[in-house]
Amino acid sequence: MGTTVPHPTFPSTSVLMNDRYRRQKAFVEVGEAGQQLLANSRIAICGMGALGAMVAERLCRMGVGFLRLIDRDWVELDNLPRQALYTTEDAIEIRPKSIAAQTHLMAINPDILLEPIVEDLTFQTAETRLCDVDCIVDGTDNFETRYLLNDVSWKLGIPWVHAGVVGVSGQSMAFVPNKTACFRCLMPEIPPIEQMQTCDNTGVLGAAVGVIASWQAMEAIKIVLRKDVAGDGFLRVFDLWEGEVRKIRVPRSPSCRVCSAGLYDFLTGDVGTTARVLCGRGAVQIQSSGRERIDLEVLAERLRTEGGVFASRFLVRFSIPPHSVSVFSDGRAIVHGTENPDEARKIYARWIGG
Repeated sequence: MGTTVPHPTFPSTSVLMNDRYRRQKAFVEVGEAGQQLLANSRIAICGMGALGAMVAERLCRMGVGFLRLIDRDWVELDNLPRQALYTTEDAIEIRPKSIAAQTHLMAINPDILLEPIVEDLTFQTAETRLCDVDCIVDGTDNFETRYLLNDVSWKLGIPWVHAGVVGVSGQSMAFVPNKTACFRCLMPEIPPIEQMQTCDNTGVLGAAVGVIASWQAMEAIKIVLRKDVAGDGFLRVFDLWEGEVRKIRVPRSPSCRVCSAGLYDFLTGDVGTTARVLCGRGAVQIQSSGRERIDLEVLAERLRTEGGVFASRFLVRFSIPPHSVSVFSDGRAIVHGTENPDEARKIYARWIGG
């Protein structure tokens, strides 16, 4: 006779839900009190691309009680190798990243609150969107928005966690007002456009994104757990191909316009980029104030490996059909092939830098 194997018995759904964080709470630095802090915390993620989407997934699984998901972009097929939260269906349906993220995160953890916001974060909206959170996470793809986050952080006293990754290299630092230096101590001015690297002109590996995003999520968790180790004043630089990590002390600059002088140039709109539709031309003009003149020769050389480039002493035109971007030495650019300012900003940031 065959042996009858009894059917396994499973705990009830309520027991499973109560048991969700047991291994997390077993870690002494979290415990029951820390898990409650996580449940009561509010975090805004600005940019739901490669880093932001993965940070959101980590924080969602750990039980952070409220996540605000801010992104102007939509899912595309070439996002999927590195933006692990999204699916082929999201790309086919051209779903906004914030909305697609909300759907997937709700399936992972239905007990947290998610607020998707499909818009560009600008100086007009930044304070409203970020004033009521405990921590801000940088998932952006351009320097201008990072300077804006830094202004909001110092004005409102909210810590934020910066990170960036290109190729297999990345960096991250937690900025805590009145404790660490700020982002403009690290980078007083936006780098010249012609020297900027982006994921599209340099490439990026998804595995590298995973490492940097996990580090960034850990920094955010330390902030909301109110640990003294949060914001130690070091920039971490990762070379994941060689397996090296460097710690670089970032001192507070006595001449910093933000944390020393209390000037918020990007939050006031005195410095930054404006986008204006050029009526009847199927194009959007992007004007950047506060930027030095562009070395067009260097910019053209950087772009030549990516697509068609026309260069003169007056402008550089870069074509990736159906769009093209004309960049002028004074920092002005015209994005051809669209009359949508958000799309124009995306194309500009993706191929030129921002």
